Amino acid sequence: MGFSLFGPYHIGWLIIITITVILFSQHFKNLDARKQKALQKKIAWSIVLLELSKTSHLIIRDEYSINYLPLELCSFAIFAIFYHAYTDNVLIGEMLYNLFLPGAIAALLFCNWTHRPVYEFLSLFSFIFHFLLVTYSVIVVYAGIVKPHIKRIISSILFLTVSVPTIFQLNKMWDTNFMFLNVPSPGSPLEPLEQIFGNPGYIFGLVCILITLWSVMYLPWNKLRKVKQMKVKFFPKYDL
Repeated sequence: MGFSLFGPYHIGWLIIITITVILFSQHFKNLDARKQKALQKKIAWSIVLLELSKTSHLIIRDEYSINYLPLELCSFAIFAIFYHAYTDNVLIGEMLYNLFLPGAIAALLFCNWTHRPVYEFLSLFSFIFHFLLVTYSVIVVYAGIVKPHIKRIISSILFLTVSVPTIFQLNKMWDTNFMFLNVPSPGSPLEPLEQIFGNPGYIFGLVCILITLWSVMYLPWNKLRKVKQMKVKFFPKYDL
């Protein structure tokens, strides 16, 4: 037996995840740089091992198919987080904030695994996997390791410019739905877009939503930067 979107079971998971991320973020921020780096790597490895366990589970049960290839947005986040954990690359960090974090949150809010039994491995995996994606992205921003700047948004634009057309074509070839480019996740707010624009027209709606989301996500950072610039102007000794 599965569960319903925003039913008691789903809401329970969202509450637990929210509280855990908040508490963990505060704990991470209080650590010194060496311990922070060690924890980043542990989370990155946990995500990789979790993904490998899912693949092994599917192969053992003879359920693995082309639909499970790591071509979802959150699958790309695995590689991004692993690379960032060892390099603190600023462009990858920007993508964690403006692309993979919203994607993981959307996955948790509008689960596409509601049909699975609540205690089935893949159901539990999906909650824990996306929880770890959110956790890593939030803690590196909250601790100041990643400092979002709209000028670096180009990294995400380039990624999407290359990946979306490629995966759209692969979906057509393989009859898959990677990154939900063919059909939106059931129950998501993207469903009305498909009804209005059809497909592939609804991808245009996705672009509009993403632009709006980015405008909101970068607004506080731009405001904060302007405030700091004003303080430097009037108080030269103020440390940015």
